[in-house]
Parts: sequence; C-alpha cells; structure tokens
Amino acid sequence: MWRFELFILLNALCYVTCSYIIVDTPVGSVSGVKASDGDYYAFFGIPYGVVNRSNLFGVAERHPKFDEVFEAVDDSIFCPQILNQIPQGSIDCLQLNIFVPTKANNIHRLPVMVHIHGGSFFGGSKSTNTYGPKYLVRHDVILVVINYRLGPYGFMCLDIPEVPGNQGLKDQVLALRWIRENIESFGGDITKITVFGVSAGGHSIEFHLLSVNENLFSNAIIQSGSAEAATVFTDHDKVAPLRIAEELSYNANSLTDAINYLSTLEPNLVIQASNDLSITYKPCTEQIFEDVSPFLTRYWVNANIQKVKDMPIIIGFCEHELLMANINSLSSDFSIIIMNRLLNKFNFNDERLNESVSDIQDFYLGNENLKSASIPIAAFFDSDFTYIYPIQRSIKKFIQGKSKSVYQYMFSYNGGRNSAKFAGNVTAGSAVHSDDIGYLFDVNYLAEKQSPEDLLILDRVTTMWTNFAKYGDPSPEITDLLTTEWLPISNESEYFHIDSTLKMEERPLRDRMDFWDDFYIKNYMFLKGYNEE
Repeated sequence: MWRFELFILLNALCYVTCSYIIVDTPVGSVSGVKASDGDYYAFFGIPYGVVNRSNLFGVAERHPKFDEVFEAVDDSIFCPQILNQIPQGSIDCLQLNIFVPTKANNIHRLPVMVHIHGGSFFGGSKSTNTYGPKYLVRHDVILVVINYRLGPYGFMCLDIPEVPGNQGLKDQVLALRWIRENIESFGGDITKITVFGVSAGGHSIEFHLLSVNENLFSNAIIQSGSAEAATVFTDHDKVAPLRIAEELSYNANSLTDAINYLSTLEPNLVIQASNDLSITYKPCTEQIFEDVSPFLTRYWVNANIQKVKDMPIIIGFCEHELLMANINSLSSDFSIIIMNRLLNKFNFNDERLNESVSDIQDFYLGNENLKSASIPIAAFFDSDFTYIYPIQRSIKKFIQGKSKSVYQYMFSYNGGRNSAKFAGNVTAGSAVHSDDIGYLFDVNYLAEKQSPEDLLILDRVTTMWTNFAKYGDPSPEITDLLTTEWLPISNESEYFHIDSTLKMEERPLRDRMDFWDDFYIKNYMFLKGYNEE
C-alpha cells in the first residue's frame, strides 16, 4: 500500500518541496521521497541486517521489524573502509537503497535490478554519488543498491565457528532475501530479479552461483568479474585478529580473545591497523561447523556451477581492463609483474615459475600487434591474466552448467563518461576496468562530461541492461537505437562489441586467449585449490 504526503527535505536527490510516500511492507512501514531528477521515488538507507555487537566479524542477523514508520532519507552510511587514505564508516551499515518508478504498483509490477558494488572486497558503498539511479529507472525497472561489510569485518576467514569466513557475502544473502520478501510492496516482480555488478560485485555474483544457498535471483549480469579472477585469490591470514590486536597494543591469548577485544573498539581503529599490516581479505572456502550456516564449502576452481541451469547471463569485460594499474610500467619491470601475478594464482616451483615467466614474456613482447599499441605491454598481460581469461573460463562453466543463454560483450568505447579514466586523467587506450559504470549510473563527477555520442552509448547500454532484466534478452528487437542483434554464445566464442558502433564478432582477442588456453592446459594442476575438495 502506498500513502502520500508533502514535506520539505534536503537530500542527495531532492532540494525543494517533495512528495512524501509511505510503503507498507512485511517488515513495517517505510517512507521515501519523490526524486527531483526523474519520475521515481527514492528510499535511502533501509536496514536489512544487524551486526552482532559481541562479534562484529561474525554472521549478521535480520533487522527486526519497524515499530514506527522508518524514514528512508539518509544515504550517508557506508561500511568501515579506508577512504581518501582515512579510515571511515559505520559498522551499522547493512542498508540498501531502493529507487522505484512512480508507475510501479501491485497491478503493474516491474522487474528488479539489484546492484552489488565493487571495490576489491575492501571498499565501496551504495552511495548515489557513484550509483545515481536516474538513467536505469527511466526504463521502468526498480533499482536496489546494497551495502555489505568489507575488509576484516566482511572477509576475515579464520576456520573457527565465530568467524568462518565470507561474512560480506552472507550480508549480500541477507539483502537478497530481504528484497525477495519485501520488494513486492514497492511494486517489484520477484520472478524477475536481476543481480549485476562490476569487479568484486561481479565476482560476488559468481560466488552466489557457487554457494550452498538457495538461488535468490533469476538473471545475472557479471561485469569485469569472475570467481577465477586473479584478484580473488589470496593466502588467508588465519591469525589476523592476533596481529591486529598486537598492533593496537593488546596481547590476546587466543583468536576468540582477540575477536572479543577488537569488537569493543571503534571500527576505524581496526581498519587502520589492518591496513598498516597490509592484510588482504577475500572470499574463502569454509569449514563446516554445527549450527553455523556456510556460504562456500568447496574450492571453486574446479567446481561445477549447477545453479546457472536455465538462467540467462550477461558477462563481459572492458578492452584494456588494467591499463590504469600499468600506465607507468616499463618493459624492464615486466618479468616482475608476471612473476607476482602468477604466484598469486599458481603453486609453481622455481623451475616452473621461471619457465612460465619466460613463455609469457616471449609471447607478449614478441606480439607485433601489441608492440605497435600506444599502451604498455604489461597492461595487456595483466588485463588478460587477471580478468579477461578468467572470464572466458567462467563462460565455459556457465555453458557446461546449461545456462539458458550466455551473452558475452567487450566494452571498448572511450568517451567522457569513462569513469575510471576520467578520474585518473588518462586518455590513452580503450575502456578500462569499471569505465562502464559511467554508462549505467549517474556518477556525480561526470555530470558535465558528456557528448552526444556519450549519451548515445549510455542510452544503448542502459537499454540493453534493462531489456535483459525484463526479457532475459538484451536486444529482443532491432531498433534505431539497438541497430545490431546481440546473439547468445553458440560455440564459446561469439561476443558483442560495444563501441561507437555495435557489432557481433568472433572470439575476443583470439591470439591472446589461445595462448592462455594452452598455458592453462599445461599448468592447470598447479592452480591454487585445484586439488582441494
């Protein structure tokens, strides 16, 4: 049920007198506002979970029902992280934003798109500063953007019941369950829930498909993400709480003692200490404990993905993914870059490592097409190894799992809304990691940085993404806007090239992907976790 009033509010989307709307949901009444930049309502900071105060690093619980109307007007909360080199955030961050076109109601239900933000499992948030909704909701979809715990609070993996691992992914599960149980009250169609995300958001989606939990969405869009991306792999620090406590001048006598102590501290102190110790946190496989619900119990490198059966999926990448990370790389540094990346994902002995580095150097440095490019050779290798080839491996698994259809893309457009390149003041090369965000969302610092061609690409991308949410097909018909049909993969090679023009093409980056096919065939038994159950 929808109720309307008027009031004066100052927030990210409304600077004048706004319509005040109340939605009655199974968890209680929630109020939001009519947006000033489009025909939709905005609900900010709705809590979906509660962190256990005695163990801030453990599994969260559902947020209780609201006794009074919850005023969903605050978009300022984000989870603890290092932001602008300063530890910031609140542990009471398990919240989500909902943006609802005004035409949505119990009779005219709309598809739901749930965005999981990226940030290497260490940063990011649901903030409208980056994920402004107006370009997506104008296509008659409901958009939900969620927070989840990060860093030590979200991805500490200790193999103990108190902190088994993957707390941040379990937060996402809580959010997805909240959406399934409540989004109908906002006019959403629970039979059409599409999750989408870039980088760690994309990794998360594949982990949900690998998890032991029930399936909580019907479609998936994975952007520059894969459970096999090199950035996902790490050697988990099983004594991280002890090290952090010691850094903060407390000598704990056990992991439980350390967790109890750290749970009494301001999270910003813990985040800073963890950062000073350079501890890395990622998803992990969990040991099974009585009365503890796991998320991942089997290593994912060689796991089947059964939950994709009959599910349509979009998955793809930006052409020059890691150009930004390698913009200043020199060829003399290339062997070190290769070695560091390989050791992150493979258990090589010295002989095999040296042989592999030599093979990779010979291929990339001897590739005439790459040598003639205007960007560092290291950027091609790093992009291929870290993201692009792992995505090809994910695609094969989706096809083997009998996905209804897999749509692959490569995003190459270089314009004024390429968010990462604009932020880094880089003009060389094609689209880089997370550049496509600017063609889906209203990113605040890009507001004036757009040309007619930029807006055309934005219209095309948002139309294809929302078509997929509605129909499971990004181009159900050819139009003046979508001039080329985006076909699903039929032999593990076709892809849709999104640039100034739209084209279906054969295998992306063929010679480089062929090289990595051969490399993995030769070295698959050295992959970390390959022999783990």
